Amino acid sequence: MTLRHRFTLRSASAGAVLGLAASTAVVLGTAGTASATPIDFSCDVPILGPNTFSVDVSTNAPATAPAGTSVSPTVTSVMTVPAGLADTMRGLLGTDQIGGTVQATNLVNGVAVPMTITIPTTTVPASGPIALTGTGVMPAFTAGPEGTTHEITAGAQKVGMVLLNDGTPSPFDIPCTPAAGQNTLIGSVKATAAPASTTTLKAKYVKKSRKATVTASVSAPGANPSGTITFTLKKGKKVKTKTVAITGGTAKATFKKLPKGKYKVTASYTGSVGSSSATTKLKVR
Repeated sequence: MTLRHRFTLRSASAGAVLGLAASTAVVLGTAGTASATPIDFSCDVPILGPNTFSVDVSTNAPATAPAGTSVSPTVTSVMTVPAGLADTMRGLLGTDQIGGTVQATNLVNGVAVPMTITIPTTTVPASGPIALTGTGVMPAFTAGPEGTTHEITAGAQKVGMVLLNDGTPSPFDIPCTPAAGQNTLIGSVKATAAPASTTTLKAKYVKKSRKATVTASVSAPGANPSGTITFTLKKGKKVKTKTVAITGGTAKATFKKLPKGKYKVTASYTGSVGSSSATTKLKVR
């Protein structure tokens, strides 16, 4: 799904050139489903003071994702600097290249998700408009459980822009925050049914130590399962159980001093990708 915010330069002051660089970085720092109206950012441009910008951004954040799977939207911004402003940058500032980075902090359900946006060094053409493209990837968050909606909202930005003139850089930092009193929701991802999980089980008895070790692994397409596995050893009417949390998709338990005989071993999983189970046999000699 391709989603957008519109970019509009609100300041017509002499700071338009520096403000333009700041607003480009702000565009790169947002992600998710476009809100009904553009989001205003208040940016403190060095020397020139506060400037307000609205943003337009595209992202591939999905509208839905299976519970337990990772969501990591790619944010892409393509901005065209109008020919008039481009002429000012070339003539007044002597800018022949533009680049920079942005330290952006969006939020997922109120939890800060820092990300880095890179604007590669872009050569300024001799005439006409200037196209600036930048991309960044939000750190992954896990969808779920089923029915949960993950709201992505715009947060603070720290823009580090570099204007170059014959290889001489002019770096500056511009802090930006969403203007107060507006809806900063920029996207949402709803968790759908979890992919089916599969549990595998192995059991091993070591006679010398009189210990049985049971190991279970859980997998699901596109997911990093979390949750618990309950191990059950059954011999006739005698039952032993242990519940263990999964780490890296695997759980392990040890049973000591088991009476001789044949056991039915079961591993029952419940967690972020539903439930599943597996059985095997164990012989204690």
